[in-house]
Amino acid sequence: MIDLDNIDEIKKLDKSDVYGSVVALPKQCEHAWEDTKDMVVPIDYKNINNIVMAGMGGSGLAARVIEGVYGLKLPCPLIRINDYDLPAWVNEKTLVICSAFSGTTEEPLEILRQALEKKAKVMTIGAGATIIEIAQKEKIPYYKINPVYNPSKQPRMAVGYSLVGQLVMVSKTGAISITKKEITEMMDAMVKVQENLLVSVKESENSAKQMAKKLYEKKVVFAAARHMMGGAHVVKNQMNENAKNFAAIFDIPELNHHLMEGLRYPDSNSRDLIYVFLDSNLYPERIQKRFAITKDVVSKNNVEVVSWKAHSSNQLSQAFEFIQFGSFVNLYLAMLNDLDPAPIPWVDYFKTQLGQSLGEFK
Repeated sequence: MIDLDNIDEIKKLDKSDVYGSVVALPKQCEHAWEDTKDMVVPIDYKNINNIVMAGMGGSGLAARVIEGVYGLKLPCPLIRINDYDLPAWVNEKTLVICSAFSGTTEEPLEILRQALEKKAKVMTIGAGATIIEIAQKEKIPYYKINPVYNPSKQPRMAVGYSLVGQLVMVSKTGAISITKKEITEMMDAMVKVQENLLVSVKESENSAKQMAKKLYEKKVVFAAARHMMGGAHVVKNQMNENAKNFAAIFDIPELNHHLMEGLRYPDSNSRDLIYVFLDSNLYPERIQKRFAITKDVVSKNNVEVVSWKAHSSNQLSQAFEFIQFGSFVNLYLAMLNDLDPAPIPWVDYFKTQLGQSLGEFK
């Protein structure tokens, strides 16, 4: 097992500088804000009845964070689509945001085609290629990411660009409000979290390295609620792709109605599983009580429980606080698993077998 305090060994494994993307997350957010804050959209984009956000894998992460943080505050329904087809109800009063970092992912491109056909109000986001070219041809609003703060070039590590870019896009319709002050608070929260998580901070004082050690050789189950669900999904996705580690996510209160009875078998659960609970003082009191009781139930089934608690003062900052923490954890877990976190060989194999472009950004 690698020594997580050995900086040279970590650099040797992390050939694509995923660590650089982890540390640059606050700068991604700031860069995206500066690039999109003056975006102009047609006046009729303010006349919408519903919102669709389409994207796959790393390019679909921002939609989950926005849904978690803003879902209950939106004046109209928002749905995520991680598939090929739009619902029949999509029409000219639907905002459709299509996201593909590579610009060539087939599912959001098909959604884009259908959205234009239905005369929906369409926006696109990506780092180039087809999804931007179509937007330019159709003269619809788009955000072309210039990923200077994503040295790894991995879509899942560009979540700052994707999240802030799409936040601004939605805000341009009047459906939500986002200010520079909120972006700055979010960035400050991440910078504060980083201080004790950097590779130069010894394991004895580094909670991300300690968490990675706890999760090593375990099947990880995240339990979250409300505004933390999107952040939990981001970290789960990165755990799958960066650390090549099994991870799943369940939401409270839903898991209280079934999952607790699924802890008994197989017998290996007590050895293989670990539950990570995302605590927040911003959850409603009833949800906080459910967290406490759920931890008790999991522990009584001899399954290990660990908790992580958000400290920021607002929901968006808390979500990104965990995304930042989890990004470090996954980097260190990849190191413990003795692998370069960037390559995703099975995803690439699958796309090759399917006959789809690997979507590499050039």
